[in-house]
Amino acid sequence: MVDEGKYLKNIKKGMKVEIKTKQGKMIKGIVEDLGSRKEYDSEGIQVMLKTGEIGRVRTIFPDKIPSEVDDLLKKGENNRIEFKSEALWSLNKTEQEIKDSKSLDLHTFRHKASKVIIARSIAALLNTQGGNLIIGIKERKDSSNHFEITGIEEDLNKLKTQGKDADKDGYKRMVIDDIIRPYFPSKVYNQLGHYIKIEFEDHNSKTLCNIKINKSPIKIFLSLEGRKVFMIRTETESRQIVDEELVDYCMSRFSN
Repeated sequence: MVDEGKYLKNIKKGMKVEIKTKQGKMIKGIVEDLGSRKEYDSEGIQVMLKTGEIGRVRTIFPDKIPSEVDDLLKKGENNRIEFKSEALWSLNKTEQEIKDSKSLDLHTFRHKASKVIIARSIAALLNTQGGNLIIGIKERKDSSNHFEITGIEEDLNKLKTQGKDADKDGYKRMVIDDIIRPYFPSKVYNQLGHYIKIEFEDHNSKTLCNIKINKSPIKIFLSLEGRKVFMIRTETESRQIVDEELVDYCMSRFSN
């Protein structure tokens, strides 16, 4: 609509607009604050952009095309989608925190616990139908918003304290060298592109790590503390199976 920039109800912080300044310059940018309080202004609603320029809205640009992560968030966790808030939350735990924790994983794997959990999630999807593991999304059980986008920034800070590259490339290397290489069969590490693809997406100023996981043609056993562990994904849960259940599953899933 030609006049949409004249109505206050149409203007929101964070949206992309084009404004006309007092000097007559046309500038595109993101709305930082609204200067108009009237519901309608024939000259256009006055706003300040994130870059500091002030002017009246001439054009409102449509929201960005929904990304793959937007689509996955709408679907929520299921047998092909899993969300994790961090991959390195256990890295800096103190001895007392480990001792006081009720987490069996933390007691068993100590500072490597969070990486082991990510490894199990990847293996579960490989052994089932494939899917996406997105790191940087936290479940909020006490909120009407089921999930909160937290990003991997806290993980990046932990990488920095270790003297490692605290960027997307450094994070990708961490996933490959500290999760895939030590816990997965060498075939997965050596032919990584056949099994997983690690991508990143900036989402509302937060960076998400989207690990795209293919359905594996072979059985994937993790090596954890000298034990072979087989994981599957069922509904919204990644779980280990053993004994007769493991045999039956493998005969059905990998029979061809």
